[in-house]
Amino acid sequence: MRVAVIGGGVAGAELVRTALPGPLDITLIEPKKQIELQALYPEYLAGLTRIQDLAAPLAPFCERVGATFLNDRALRLEEKAVVCEHGQVEFDFAVVAAGASQNYFGIKGQEHTFSINTLEEAKRARRFVEDRNPERIMIMGSGLTGVEAACVLAESLDASIYIIEARERILPQFSPNTSALIEKALSKKGVNILTSAQVREVREDCILFADSNGTCLDCDMAIWTAGVKPSSFIEGLSLPKKKGWVLVDPFLLARDDVFAVGDCAWIEVDGRLATKTGLEAERQAKHVARNLTHLAENRALERYSVRASTDSQVALISLGCDCAVGVVGKMCIGAPTRLIYSLKSWIDKSFIRRFK
Repeated sequence: MRVAVIGGGVAGAELVRTALPGPLDITLIEPKKQIELQALYPEYLAGLTRIQDLAAPLAPFCERVGATFLNDRALRLEEKAVVCEHGQVEFDFAVVAAGASQNYFGIKGQEHTFSINTLEEAKRARRFVEDRNPERIMIMGSGLTGVEAACVLAESLDASIYIIEARERILPQFSPNTSALIEKALSKKGVNILTSAQVREVREDCILFADSNGTCLDCDMAIWTAGVKPSSFIEGLSLPKKKGWVLVDPFLLARDDVFAVGDCAWIEVDGRLATKTGLEAERQAKHVARNLTHLAENRALERYSVRASTDSQVALISLGCDCAVGVVGKMCIGAPTRLIYSLKSWIDKSFIRRFK
């Protein structure tokens, strides 16, 4: 049974690794030559992690497990074929695992910002830090990436670090108790936190806010971590959508012959909406790998069960170079400790080692 997997990130690569060896003939389509672990970009930005610890080449991995690696960009999905820039891949089943793009929400001045949404963007940001030694760094967005970047930069640089959040508290997707604990940890590191602060424009040397006073804060570096949106590839797909994301059923099918997993998918099962996190992407990939094997063996499909949902988060959050906290649901598991940081670091780096 021929399977085309579109996207070689966490979800796509893990699906290939889980499904093979087995009864599937898999082609992995990815324009990059390597899988990259976004969870480690904040540490890379601060100079604490090497590229070899957060990336692995896809071609030798695919050769080892018996998949075909196509280093190409998927353009569109047709009936039983993925059309790429340099050809097409025919399939019996396809898996869309194409990730997401940075969302600037229409705010002016994105050309004056840095991002750590991809490794190339993280490299550019790190070069700027090393070459310019910025003294005032503004991080827009207080999700996991923004919080983790603020912590490591506060520890590794002699700079004033600011987190800017449009909503009333940082980590708004987590419980108020979790937000309060993380805010306390950030304050201890000297990170300045601005909440209910709507950015109107990013300029070359300052951030302009959308308040009645037209407040403008000077900055040497602006880092944008404020959210993601469907990629142009996802926007062009003729598949069911919800809020722009590929809508799937409880078996993670978007149509009879197309699955969708990871950040590009809207996955809501039994009233629980999956988070766009590495944990969920990995679990979804393994589930679809099993369902594809079931299809090849004429067995019944299995329903997916969401583990980390928007109303019950599951996460390990780094709070610097040697400290992290665990979150399950509305509760933090104890105080931030070195042990939890070591566990998170081991999980992240072990994931990449699977593909080497």
